[in-house]
Amino acid sequence: MFTKVEIFPWDSNFDTGIAVIDAQHKQLVDLLNCLVSHLAYQSDAPTLNTVFDQLRDYVEVHFTTEERVWQAHLGDHPSVAGHHDAHASFIDEILRLKAEEATKPFETVIENIVNFLTRWLALHILEADRRLALVVHGLERGLTLEQARLEADETMSGSMRVLIETVLSMYDKLANRTVQMTREINRRHQVESQLHRAHEELRLAKETAESSSKAKSIFLANMSHEISTPMSAILGMVDLMQQDTLSPTQGQRLKHIEDAGNHLLAVINSILDLSKIEAGKLTLEEAAFDLRELVSEASAMLAHQAEAKGLSLHTELDMPAITVIGDATRLRQALINYLVNAVKFTSRGQVTVRCRAAEESGGLIGVRFEVEDTGPGITPADVARLFQPFEQGQASTSRMHGGTGLGLTITARLATMMGGEAGAESAPGRGSRFWFTARLRKAPRNMAPPPVTDLEQVRDTLATRHAGCRIVLAEDDSINRAIVQVLLSRAGLKAECATNGGEAVTLAERCKPGLILMDMRMPVLDGIEATRQIRAQAWGQAVPIIALTANAFAEDRTRCLEAGMDDFVTKPITPVLLYARLLHWLDRGRSATTRQ
Repeated sequence: MFTKVEIFPWDSNFDTGIAVIDAQHKQLVDLLNCLVSHLAYQSDAPTLNTVFDQLRDYVEVHFTTEERVWQAHLGDHPSVAGHHDAHASFIDEILRLKAEEATKPFETVIENIVNFLTRWLALHILEADRRLALVVHGLERGLTLEQARLEADETMSGSMRVLIETVLSMYDKLANRTVQMTREINRRHQVESQLHRAHEELRLAKETAESSSKAKSIFLANMSHEISTPMSAILGMVDLMQQDTLSPTQGQRLKHIEDAGNHLLAVINSILDLSKIEAGKLTLEEAAFDLRELVSEASAMLAHQAEAKGLSLHTELDMPAITVIGDATRLRQALINYLVNAVKFTSRGQVTVRCRAAEESGGLIGVRFEVEDTGPGITPADVARLFQPFEQGQASTSRMHGGTGLGLTITARLATMMGGEAGAESAPGRGSRFWFTARLRKAPRNMAPPPVTDLEQVRDTLATRHAGCRIVLAEDDSINRAIVQVLLSRAGLKAECATNGGEAVTLAERCKPGLILMDMRMPVLDGIEATRQIRAQAWGQAVPIIALTANAFAEDRTRCLEAGMDDFVTKPITPVLLYARLLHWLDRGRSATTRQ
């Protein structure tokens, strides 16, 4: 007997309020999860076929029931006919996928069917079924058909948030189950290794550890890409829509979507950061920046949240204006991790940020950062474990405020990488003081920090200098492609689009673009091989190529550069960053930096 795999977790977001339809939806979801469970545990073909036949037959029963309900209330309204057509196309697609059994492995066919079922059911229940159910409820309350339809449309305008939360819940459930199954496989490998001779145990243990590390990296890279790609589309569309004329309600709903998306990305990035640190693959950048300005910027990011809670946020800088060389992004990240916790766990009083320069030796400056709050404080036992991965304070407090328990761990690891350390001082009822230190190089007197880039300024500069310039955009995701097209158009650039690497090579040879934006993962030919083919031709030696991808690991950057790309921009796309990189390479061209 196996544990059921919930690839499609049911929750109240799927309820239509019509009992017979909701009961059948739950049965459909249960059959789908049963099919996935048998697939995950590699059941034989007859068993899988039996479950699939049950699911297919029940879908037809459900469709008949649904259409009777809609027709009973809406008659021959076009929406009823449209619903029927959607059901018919669903059946046709299922039969088409099943027919591929003649040319594809049986398990592959079932996997394709499961992927289609999961996405179709989620979208159909959340959008089509719930919309018609709202119309039915309106009619039952005495509204006219037109009034009921308008009310349903208004209610469904916020369905994007529900859809995002549900799809992400599916990813979460699937990821958790994948980890559980991986652990079970590793345990079996460990048992099997004990059967080998004693002198092979060390070698086998080493191979197992290397295999586990590689599997973890592959899993994290794939999950990062699979989540970051749709989130890039979501946040990109939000950014474009926020620049349109919106009602206050629409603006607020878009802000909720944006906040949820950014929170998810922050969690993903924290997990990836910790993984890269543990694998020794996180490298620190070196650039000049103003230390006082960095602290002020970090404080400003949390000022609104502190103000909303009625907290005072103070900054104490015990040092003159000083320009140093180091990784400003990672320093800011470490400081913000402390600030976020301080504001989150402090209900009254104040939060104080301190920064002071300590000793200077051999061109290095010791810097100490502190964040002190007037929160509830922490027991010595809890302080001792706070900097361990996935650890938080008291369980009740953690449940109230949430969090992954990775922020303090990452801050401590970053401090160590910067030649410092991290710690905390606290006691119940007396607040907390979290600190970390770093050793930074002092910048030469004639070296100034780079200026802050303004979106409108860099976009206008780009348009002034390079209006009409052709840009080949190689991107297989239609939504991300549309977003980048709009961004390029607003900067006066002309996008020539390719949906795979093969098209990108052909298109670039024909139109001789000023620059190429190249996705890494594409069908037919990926971005790496497409870049190699372009660089192998005389016309392709000078054109700048920028990787535009959701892959976030250092080795991905290395692969891009080794293939001949010039730069690397990750998704979700930040418009100001994209414009800045385009301006840099279009101004500079590639001739000055072409590899020898």
